[in-house]
Amino acid sequence: MSLPFDHFVLLVNDLDAAAADFAAMGFSILERADTEHGKTEFKFVCFDDGSYILLTAFTSAEAQASHRLGGVLEAGEGWADWSFTVPSAQATAEALSAAGLPNRGPVPVSNVIADGSRWALELLMCGWGAEGDVSLPFVVSDVEGRSARIPAPVPHVNGATGLVGLTISTADAAIVGKTLAALGGTETAPGHYDFGASWVEILPLDAPQARAGGGMVKAVLSGGEARDFDLALSHGAPLSMVRD
Repeated sequence: MSLPFDHFVLLVNDLDAAAADFAAMGFSILERADTEHGKTEFKFVCFDDGSYILLTAFTSAEAQASHRLGGVLEAGEGWADWSFTVPSAQATAEALSAAGLPNRGPVPVSNVIADGSRWALELLMCGWGAEGDVSLPFVVSDVEGRSARIPAPVPHVNGATGLVGLTISTADAAIVGKTLAALGGTETAPGHYDFGASWVEILPLDAPQARAGGGMVKAVLSGGEARDFDLALSHGAPLSMVRD
């Protein structure tokens, strides 16, 4: 089953500083002119394959305290959550529930951007917010306006073209693997799940660069020269690139 990444959430304390640092690494930074704003503010790093990195900051201490990812930032900047695009969040919820796996939703999310275009999606949580393993993703299914939701990509100086891989760490590889399989992944090697357009690899909690308690470890981009990006400029989010 081909299941593409939708986006990876990178939590930072200072959104403008993070945008400047990502620009210094050769990424193009974009914004979306939503007409309403909630607990978070964003800047986008969008790719040709339709995926994106969402640079995210909380709008206030109160907003952080009441957000499902607030505690992640308390432990430090870096990767926080990730998602797949699925045809139907509701169908995914039913499949996970039938397998006895945690999930919550789908939750409707929508907004209108400055030119009047509306975007809307359904969001299903499997990890954070669903009392599931914190290494697990959420999934989204677009209801309308995907082109309004995701700014059109601008070429990156560093040659990046998409999100292709992710390593995650957990104390319960069995339940995480069962969930990834229920989402449509095929285990092609121990702990390595292929989704056609993307892959996910499960690592132990003590893996290098892993967060205490588990979660996202390293994102892998496709595109230009194979490289690891500066961890200071990526605000604590391990990030590498492989040649297309």
